[in-house]
Amino acid sequence: MLKFKFIVTSIIFFLSISMKLYSYDFSYKFDNQEFFLDFNDGQIDKIKFSYFYNNQKNYGVIEYLDNEIEITISTNEIEFSDFKKFFPKPQKNNNLKKKINFTWEIGELIISDDYSLKQNKLNFVYEDGFESMIFYDSNKEFEFSILPQDGDKQMYMFAKNAGQFFYAQKISKDIIGGALIGKGSFRRFDVYDLKIKVKDFSINKDAKYYDLIATSRLLDVFSLLQNNQDEFNYLEVPISKRGNTFNFDHAIMLGGTVAFSFKGEAVPINKTANVNGTYGPLYLFEQNFKDVPFINELFGKNVEESLLAADFKVKKNGSETEFIFNPLSILTPGKTRNIFDIWE
Repeated sequence: MLKFKFIVTSIIFFLSISMKLYSYDFSYKFDNQEFFLDFNDGQIDKIKFSYFYNNQKNYGVIEYLDNEIEITISTNEIEFSDFKKFFPKPQKNNNLKKKINFTWEIGELIISDDYSLKQNKLNFVYEDGFESMIFYDSNKEFEFSILPQDGDKQMYMFAKNAGQFFYAQKISKDIIGGALIGKGSFRRFDVYDLKIKVKDFSINKDAKYYDLIATSRLLDVFSLLQNNQDEFNYLEVPISKRGNTFNFDHAIMLGGTVAFSFKGEAVPINKTANVNGTYGPLYLFEQNFKDVPFINELFGKNVEESLLAADFKVKKNGSETEFIFNPLSILTPGKTRNIFDIWE
C-alpha cells in the first residue's frame, strides 16, 4: 500500500512541476519500482513507470501532448477492495493547465471467490475539474458511466449480476443474481441521486433476516406451492447520497403476492443503518380485484395500500443487526396509506 502511494505521489509531483526542465533522459529505480523520463526540447515528453503490488507488475505511461496529458496504467489482476482504494478521485489542481485523459486497463477485476470481470477499462476525463467517467468490461457484465448532459452530469449503471454488485459494494451479501439498472444525477462523488432497479433475484436462505422474509410469505399461496419463497420479482430503491450518508425513501420490493415498502438511511463508513418498513401479502390480489369497487376501496390504489400489512424495523450497528417485527399490525385494513408514519 505504501509503495503504491509512493508511485501516486511521484506521478502528482511530475504532473505539477514546471515542464521546462532542461535535462537528458532520466531513469530511476528503487525497490522494484522504475521511472523513465524522456525529454524533448528541454521539456518532459513522456514518463514511463512500473511497480509491483501484491506480486502483480503494473505498467504506466504519462505522455505530454500539446493540449492534453495522456495517463495510461495497465494492471494484470486486482481485487475490487484494492481497486476502490486506488480509484482516482477528481481534485482541483491550479498547476494543471491541460486536459487530462486517464485510462486504467485491468486484465481481471476480482469481485469474489466465484465472480470476476475480464478485460476491464476505466476512463476519466479532467478538464478544469472532473468531466466524465466510463467503466466497462469486455463481456459487458457491468457498465458504469458519468457523462455530461444538458449542462448537468448523468449517472448510469448496469449489472448482469446484481448480487455480486451489492456484495462488492458491501451493501449486502445476501442477494443472489438479478439484473440491475441504475440512473440518476451527479454533482460530486459524495453528492448524487440514483434510482436502482433490480429484476428477478433471490435472497440467501442463510441471511439473518430470512425468517422475516419467510414469515411474510406464509400467506403467499403460490410461492408456498412452488417452494420459491426466497425469490423476488422486483426491487426499486431511490438513493440520495450526501457526504457519507445514503438515504432511501419509498423503496419497494415485490415477490409473488407480497410487497415490501421501506425507507431509511445507512452510513457505511460507520457501519450503521436504520430501516423502517411495512409488508403486505395481497398485492397481486389487489391487481386482480382492482375493478371491484368494494375490494378496491379496502386494498387501496397502489402497492403501499394493502388490506393486510405488518411493520418491521432493522437496525445495524457495527457487526450487530437487530430485526423488530410487529405482528399486532398484521390485520389493519388500509393502514399502509400512512406507511411511513408507523414508527414516528
